[in-house]
Amino acid sequence: RSYAKVNLGLEVLGTREDGYHELRTLFQTIDLHDDVLLRPRPRGLAVRCDHPMVPADGTNLALRAAEALRAHARVGAGVEITIRKRIPVGGGLGGGSSNAAAVLLGLDRLWKTGLGPAGLVPLARRLGADVPYFLLGGTALGLSRGDEVYPLRRQVRAHVVLVDPGLHVSTARVFARLDARLTPRLNSNSIFYFVS
Repeated sequence: RSYAKVNLGLEVLGTREDGYHELRTLFQTIDLHDDVLLRPRPRGLAVRCDHPMVPADGTNLALRAAEALRAHARVGAGVEITIRKRIPVGGGLGGGSSNAAAVLLGLDRLWKTGLGPAGLVPLARRLGADVPYFLLGGTALGLSRGDEVYPLRRQVRAHVVLVDPGLHVSTARVFARLDARLTPRLNSNSIFYFVS
């Protein structure tokens, strides 16, 4: 299972030298999930998905995760990745990042690389800002680009109602058009509540 997440709080602190934004966010895993199936194959990597908006080429984050781990661990074997989508594509719930983390964790076992979640973090960071969080899940504080993740002891138990308007929103485009007034300093109160 490849779980979705919500951001319980998100504060944008400014723009970094690398062009990304400096963030402070509270991540929380929710029950909504995709299914990711890994089938060994002698050679080559492939990805299939039942959602028409999910690419089946080298731009697919789950496939890029497999490529990164394969190169890092010098594995010769291949894998076929099948993704059954339930998380809305482009809905801000981290579906692609979650799929990538599920592939890293699954292939770590399948290929017996022995890296574990901590050893996979450097690969996850190169794939995307949310991918390291999905190696852990639960309630966590995200700093830097969101890729510096600290688990929090207090697990949030609550009901969440998600409404999918069916619109695809690119996270990169949202941040490119970000107006600092969208995240007032008052938002940090909920973040400090969970961290303290």
